[in-house]
Amino acid sequence: MANEYAQHYATIKDVVLTDFLDRDPEITFKASDIWKDQPAIVVVIRRPGCPFCREEVRIIDDHRELIEKEMGFRIVVVLHEKLGAATFKRDYWNGGETYFDKSKGFYKALGGGQLRWASIDQLIRPSLWLNALRNLRSGVRGNLLVGEGRIFGGLYIVRKGDQGIAYKFEETVLGNLAPISKVLEVCSQISGVDLKDTEIQRAKGQEAQVQERADAAAKAGQTECDSDVCALPPSKL
Repeated sequence: MANEYAQHYATIKDVVLTDFLDRDPEITFKASDIWKDQPAIVVVIRRPGCPFCREEVRIIDDHRELIEKEMGFRIVVVLHEKLGAATFKRDYWNGGETYFDKSKGFYKALGGGQLRWASIDQLIRPSLWLNALRNLRSGVRGNLLVGEGRIFGGLYIVRKGDQGIAYKFEETVLGNLAPISKVLEVCSQISGVDLKDTEIQRAKGQEAQVQERADAAAKAGQTECDSDVCALPPSKL
């Protein structure tokens, strides 16, 4: 296990998660059960209604067949609130595994033992609003105001069994997305399944599209949206 991730792994492996959607009664289990028999990608979502989070899982879902069927990974989403979870799972995560982290253990692990909160500075930072405009151009809708969206999320790639974390991505600016090419690269290294050139190009293309949407928004000098995705601050920002 990489020493740099050892503490993260020690924190997340015993986190109690709840399988609550379409479950009566709800089922609880330890996070380590997820990667007990196969490696896993755990997407730690900031908020189910967050348009950036929906955009990220859409991109990952595009590669689901490769990651799950060919590489043998399990992909799950972790949430710290239930509000909007059913819509998120149905409309944006293609019915994929979605679990509730009541203790916010995964979120605390990403923060080195404590929750990482977006500051007021984050909420008025131009990069956030450029991310919002980038997201608007992606066609993925959501809202920025319903639910608790200030707790930063991220992504973990965990090896099978008790072998620890292979990769960690921390959201540092609201709307940052884990680079899908890096996610696939790490999954390839763990599984031993080589990535085809077409798969690499597709991932790079998605990353380029994300950047192009952000650049186009900045170049156009857009300052407001006509949907529920964002309500931008004054144009002087």
